[in-house]
Parts: sequence; C-alpha cells; structure tokens
Amino acid sequence: MRKILMSLVILALVYNVADAGIFKEEVSLADLSQLSPEALETFKHTEFNVFLRKVKHAGAKVLENKAKDDLKISKLTLESKKQHHKSAQADLKEAKAAQDSTRIDAAEKALRNANQELEHAKLLIQWKEKEVDVQAAGVEKDKLALSVAEYERNFARVSKLIEQSVPSAVKYSLPDFKKRLEKKQKEYEKAVRSEAKEMTEAKKRKAAYGNS
Repeated sequence: MRKILMSLVILALVYNVADAGIFKEEVSLADLSQLSPEALETFKHTEFNVFLRKVKHAGAKVLENKAKDDLKISKLTLESKKQHHKSAQADLKEAKAAQDSTRIDAAEKALRNANQELEHAKLLIQWKEKEVDVQAAGVEKDKLALSVAEYERNFARVSKLIEQSVPSAVKYSLPDFKKRLEKKQKEYEKAVRSEAKEMTEAKKRKAAYGNS
C-alpha cells in the first residue's frame, strides 16, 4: 500500500512539472472548459499539428545525435590515418639511411598513398562536421516550428473564447497573441534559411570528399 501511495505521489509530481512546462503562458484549460463540445471540436487541427511538430522535433534530435556519432567515428579514422602516415615517414627515413634504393622507392610510394589517405580523411572530417551543423540547424528549425504551432493553437483558442463570448475571454488580448505568433513565424523563416545555407555548404564538402 505504501509503495502504491509513493508511486501516486511521484506520478502527481511528474504530471505537475510536465503540466507547468506544457501550459506555461498558454490559455487556461479551465477557461476552455466553458466552450461547447462543438467549439472544442474545431481545435482538432491545431492540436494535432502541435503533436506532429513535437514528433518531428524529437526526430531531428535523433538525426543530430547520429551525425555526432558519425563524426566521432570519422575522427577515429583520421587518427588511424595519421599514425599510418607517421609510420610511412619513418620507413622512408630508415630506407634513406640504409641507402637502399629499392626500399626507398617502395617507401616513397607508401608515403604518397598515406598522404592521399590522410587528406581524404581530413576532408571526411570537414564534411561530417558540417553535417552536424546541418542537423543542429534542423533541430533549431523544428523547435521553432513547434513554437509556431503552439502559438497558432493559442491564437485559435483565444479566438474561439472571444467568438463564443466566454466571460473569461477578457483576460486575453488577441492582438498580443497575433503579434507573438508573427514574431515566432519570422524566427522560424530565418531558421529555415539558416538550415538551407548549412545544407548547401555540406553538399560542397561532400562533393570535395567524393572527388578526393
């Protein structure tokens, strides 16, 4: 029984924290409860759009983490190529010290290959670093898209409260909600342009890596 009570307390605390985060600065659910069922039905689109944006934002974070993991692997590859390059340099130095022309020719060829592989690995790093930037920009864009969806939801809620002449509607300023929505939309549009810029640069670096 005690365990059950503790679980309920923890659940209540978690719910309250989540609720505070989700509904902060939003339209009161108590006020919305004064609307008719038919009026509440009109919120389906905006409510579902918020849900979709949350899912997309979560997905963007997954892609960002994957890009970071790919970069880590690429850095390990670079370190391996650096070690191989050092070994090739040492082999050439030993061959020259021994004045062995056959060994020198082989060592020089190995060093040229090591140089190419090292440069190739460096270009890979440049590409993967930019891919991380692309995904980070995507996370920011989707975060703002979620904010836009939430502001659209709030605007729809306040509009309906005013339309239905709910007494508590006087607490809300529709022009203020509209102004905040428009501001967030501009921020989102800027984020879209920023992501596009990062993607263009990433394509260039990918092409440079592919042609190396």
